[in-house]
Amino acid sequence: MEVFKGPLGSHRNFINHMALANYQDYQTLCGLNKENGKQQTPDKYKEFRYFLNAVESFNNILDYFYYENESELGDVNLTQFKRKVFVKYPILEELSDLANAYKHCIREKRERRTRTFVKNTELAWAKDLQKPEINVDINISHESGVGANVTYNFNWPIPENEKIINNVFLFWLDYIQPNDVDLINV
Repeated sequence: MEVFKGPLGSHRNFINHMALANYQDYQTLCGLNKENGKQQTPDKYKEFRYFLNAVESFNNILDYFYYENESELGDVNLTQFKRKVFVKYPILEELSDLANAYKHCIREKRERRTRTFVKNTELAWAKDLQKPEINVDINISHESGVGANVTYNFNWPIPENEKIINNVFLFWLDYIQPNDVDLINV
């Protein structure tokens, strides 16, 4: 029985008790912050942390599924399995790209000729997925002279990333219902 396996004992338990719960925690925090007017940088950083937990949880589901069903999947390794899933369900590839960008401060690729790793500038890096800004307002007046006001703002959430995680949430929510989402025959 699934219930006796604990939250990490099966891919379905992981979905129900970890991934969906992390997403719900993120959505709840964002809603409470908005409702209570908590929009300062520390509040946004906390939302960002919860977002990353949800992204990573959703991204790990395929690993759980693969190792739980390895014998039924035929002669494919995890990477090959994921490639097939991504073709059939592109939203999961979008999530994977997002998770990998956040997970790696700099993404690398293997240089075939030298067999070394080099920076991959074609893929987004973690720093590219945030949009902090510094605003400088300078007031010059004859009466009061020169005045400056500097503010830092961490713009969160990022709409493109929100769209991905919301669509992935709907995908996995649909998956745990009786449906025709098939990961075995990809």
